[in-house]
Amino acid sequence: MNNSQFQKTVLSNGLRVLTEYHPEVRSVTLGLWIEAGAVYERENERGLAHLLEHLVFKGTKRRDAQKIAALMDSIGGTMNAFTDREHVCYHVKVLDEHLPVAIDLLCDMISSPRLDAADLELEKDVIIEEIKGVEDVPEDLVQELFSQTIWPRSRWGRSILGTPESVMKFSADDLRHFIQTHYTPKNVVVTAVGRVNHDDIVKRAEKLLAGLAPENKDPARRQPPIPTIKARREIVSRETEQVHLVCGTKSYAHDDPRRFAAWTLDSVLTGGYSSRLWQELREKRGLCYSIGGLTANYRKGGFWAVEASLAADHAQKAVKLIGSELRKMKKHGITQAEWKRARQLARVNLLLAEESSSAQMGRIARNEVYFGHQRSTDEVLADMMAVTPDDVQRVANEMFDANLMNLTAIGPLENDSLMVDVG
Repeated sequence: MNNSQFQKTVLSNGLRVLTEYHPEVRSVTLGLWIEAGAVYERENERGLAHLLEHLVFKGTKRRDAQKIAALMDSIGGTMNAFTDREHVCYHVKVLDEHLPVAIDLLCDMISSPRLDAADLELEKDVIIEEIKGVEDVPEDLVQELFSQTIWPRSRWGRSILGTPESVMKFSADDLRHFIQTHYTPKNVVVTAVGRVNHDDIVKRAEKLLAGLAPENKDPARRQPPIPTIKARREIVSRETEQVHLVCGTKSYAHDDPRRFAAWTLDSVLTGGYSSRLWQELREKRGLCYSIGGLTANYRKGGFWAVEASLAADHAQKAVKLIGSELRKMKKHGITQAEWKRARQLARVNLLLAEESSSAQMGRIARNEVYFGHQRSTDEVLADMMAVTPDDVQRVANEMFDANLMNLTAIGPLENDSLMVDVG
């Protein structure tokens, strides 16, 4: 990122507008990031943030769902949204000449959604089908189970989708209350990357989002703490073709300097075909088709995990091998060759991401919400390159603690003896 191309304006109501100008392209990727993800839901609001994300596409006071779809098709752009634990993001990618249409549409969707009762009932059925889809895909379900196990009885561990029971209870008034509480100017970040004019976007955002509710002092706006992680196991016996397992431990918050060493650690263990776990479990022993890593870094903490799918009679051996590799990492650290490979992989991934305007849009938004300022790709790369093998071994000893390791598995298991031994 060239700092001269980045601009930021904070409006009088607290709404933030961030742009990054790239004159060499003809496109614009526009995102509206709202700090209104699943961790802000009360006990009786499970799945509400995600349901709201769906429902804003069903129509506004000015446009119904068909008009929204037809409008996007008429300009040839793409539009989507996602809900995660901390944020919801609505985003479009269009030619620069169509930016006025795109920003008008996105702002209309989040500032004046119709929230029609009939639309709500239809969309509930869609969400329930989505929940059932996760239940039918054990690779997805075991990840949900892992979150619930490592962060039990917490907003952090709950499914972003909610449950069929919670979703069916929601009313249009529940959605309106959530918007009034969370869709407020100080929680909204407007981001645009590409051939953009910063001042023009500021003026449009200020006008189009003037109808957002004022700041709300509701206690629900306080993000709950991440629970203390302890060693836990959850084994679900199910007649599937394979055992699907995830084992992992705590990691670091999004702004913790140790996260760079943890990323290097993940690269050595699960990053690519030459990674230790890929080589040990697949290439040398043929125990699984694939094995990979899961990482999450939030404002208050995170986790690192490894996931694999394999035959039931391979599960015990695979878990023992994973534990063995984690113990080796604690005791011996990484080699110079692995260190160099991880550095190169980090460099390539960071630089290739700069060729995606969607990734750039996400980068500047996350920098804002987590740091309050921009960190250039060069700065992040310098932090990655500064990681030493000793740093990696140090975080391995912090993370791979027997008191922190969690394991979840789904499949035709006769007993619950699976356990990751990290010494």
